Amino acid sequence: SYLADAVCQAMNRWQVAEWTEPEPQLKGSILVPYEDGEASAAEIERWAGHPDYVQVLLLSRTAEPAGQKRYWPIYRAAAEAGLPVGIHAFGFGGYPVSGSGWPSFYIEDMVGHAQSCQTMLTSMVMEGIFERFPTLKVVLVEAGFAWLPSLCWRLDKLWHRLRAETPHLKRPPSEYIREHVWLTTQPMEEPEPKARVLDAIGWIGWDRLLFATDYPHWDYDDPD
Repeated sequence: SYLADAVCQAMNRWQVAEWTEPEPQLKGSILVPYEDGEASAAEIERWAGHPDYVQVLLLSRTAEPAGQKRYWPIYRAAAEAGLPVGIHAFGFGGYPVSGSGWPSFYIEDMVGHAQSCQTMLTSMVMEGIFERFPTLKVVLVEAGFAWLPSLCWRLDKLWHRLRAETPHLKRPPSEYIREHVWLTTQPMEEPEPKARVLDAIGWIGWDRLLFATDYPHWDYDDPD
């Protein structure tokens, strides 16, 4: 964790020196050693209020589900600084993306980003992150979005049946998600006919999707 902390501190200084100060239109993300909650909080506090930093950056595949107590200092510091937490697909917490071992092909790993984000978001909601930090904003980056409605439907149904297990939750899970979570438009699911994706966007909310391209990666979405 000491190495991760040192690398993040160095990267944050480098971003300002080499990118955001020379080009004021660019903004950066605060990199944190997210498996060390206290060190991450200290790095957020170090850069809080700096005009060149507009979010805290985490990855979706953490060593433990993202709602676990070890990560609370990150959410607390971000909320106090008024910074959203961007959670990008990828990362490596030491476990396979599937529930039963390592996949054979890269496509399985790519599809697994959505599964990782569903697990992560479920943990954050059920552990009461948004109840404890009511001003926290979370942006799920590059994991798709069409999976969100069905996840919310299932969470709400089971929460109504099992709500005695989570007395710290005052509202259905979907309400926390609608209030605190944003997603990005890349990668966009493209069913046939493509108009069907509009149903998912309509349920999520057009104001909950942030424009993203992933350009110039080879698999970026065509703007059409």
